[in-house]
Amino acid sequence: MARQQLLPLFICLSFFAAITGTLIAQDSDFEREAGIVSAYSSKTITLNKSTIDTLLNSPLTLDDCVAISLKNNLLLQIDRLEYNRVYFDTYGSKQSYYPEIGLSAERNLETEIDSIGNDGAETTSDQLDLSLIQQMPLGGSISFSHQLARSTDNVGRGSDEPGKLWTIAFSQPLLQGVGYDLAYSDVKQADLGFQIEQYRLKSAILETIFSVKEAYFNVLRLNKLVASTEAAIERDNQLIRISEAKVEAKLATRRDILSAEIILQQDYAELVQNQADLQNAYDELKNTMGVAFEKEIQLALNVLEYRPIPIDETYWLEVAQKNNTDIQLVEATLQLNAFQSKIAKNSRLPNLAIEGSLSRLYDGDPQDNRNRDLTGRVVLSYPLFNFGARAEYQQSVIAERQTERVLENTRRVTLLNVRSAIRNLRNGNERLKILLKSIDAAREKVVFATSMFNMGRASNQDITDAQEDLLDAEVDYAEELSSYYIEQARLEQLLGGFNISNQ
Repeated sequence: MARQQLLPLFICLSFFAAITGTLIAQDSDFEREAGIVSAYSSKTITLNKSTIDTLLNSPLTLDDCVAISLKNNLLLQIDRLEYNRVYFDTYGSKQSYYPEIGLSAERNLETEIDSIGNDGAETTSDQLDLSLIQQMPLGGSISFSHQLARSTDNVGRGSDEPGKLWTIAFSQPLLQGVGYDLAYSDVKQADLGFQIEQYRLKSAILETIFSVKEAYFNVLRLNKLVASTEAAIERDNQLIRISEAKVEAKLATRRDILSAEIILQQDYAELVQNQADLQNAYDELKNTMGVAFEKEIQLALNVLEYRPIPIDETYWLEVAQKNNTDIQLVEATLQLNAFQSKIAKNSRLPNLAIEGSLSRLYDGDPQDNRNRDLTGRVVLSYPLFNFGARAEYQQSVIAERQTERVLENTRRVTLLNVRSAIRNLRNGNERLKILLKSIDAAREKVVFATSMFNMGRASNQDITDAQEDLLDAEVDYAEELSSYYIEQARLEQLLGGFNISNQ
């Protein structure tokens, strides 16, 4: 008899375990830590406060700056925390996969009063209820409940064996909420929202990488400007010394000295400005890296070198369409909008469901201990006109269409920006070649003008003009070279982190 009574409980628990085990296996695919950052700099994985301090006390490469930024950048840390918050939203939605277990215990004490007001028999009633409810993959639910009840009184009357009531019930919708995705719509929406957040984090990472590269190349640019200006000042001082010697020898006039001194003071003013800009650039780099402003840092590379890269426009445009984070973000948003439209469309259907239950009562009566109750019913309900569901569906359709237009526009803007970046790289290659020739010509002009001045066949104005041309050419070259590498960094950001120099 005991085995027969426990058999329904064993079957139900086995059934719940099978369903839950299947869903847990699916759930494990979604449980992950935020490891996206390490995909863009493997060095970031091993960085901690000690290793970062060690790096900061030695000359920094560009890779060092990127790795430290991905670890310390405050804006990126905010985005990573938001990523983790959304992850736990997704994690919490998985509760739908697991059964809901309920347990309650109740005791009632009833005292009978006789006709003259004296206390009579006292009856104690105990009841214990156990319930399990499991949502089903097709949108329905199945529940199991077990109730134990026993009643005794103070004169020894009552049941020796508690009454037991087993109930198994199920409900399955036939129109509204049918199917795995609709049954676990909260889980699906949370997963799609988490996918959107992944692309947001990826976009933030690429923005951080671009920012640190831009700041890094600006520091190198200003280093070059400071060095070029210092070299120009040295040439100015040398010209002044030569001019003074010529004045003493009656081979030049005071005007030559004054002209050289004017150029010298102009170059000093330019040097002061460049040095201030250099300190600002260092501060910008430190800010992007999340490093204290008072910390002195040094770059391993002092001067940029021109290294042209081969341009593959067709391939880069394909990569941008596939990997651009703005496009991926809108595509993920469109998936969420489409799913929300699916839910809203389904909610317009009537609520048609079948329900059934099987119960069995063991009441301790050996003559009647197999009481069974089998019930079934069909439920149909529908709000009159259902304006709310219709409005929600139309809104979801409009939102989906809006996102489709946003996606189309994002693709066009991305292609426009990539084409513009490629064009800028091509133009940069040509301009850098021209500027290199201009620098060589300006240097030759300085040498020639100096020779003519030493022979008395030219004034120092010819030298100052040549020196100004040389300084201008070096400044233009430094500006163009920095812009060239910044444009590369911007293009890599548009390509979703694709390294165009190692293709």
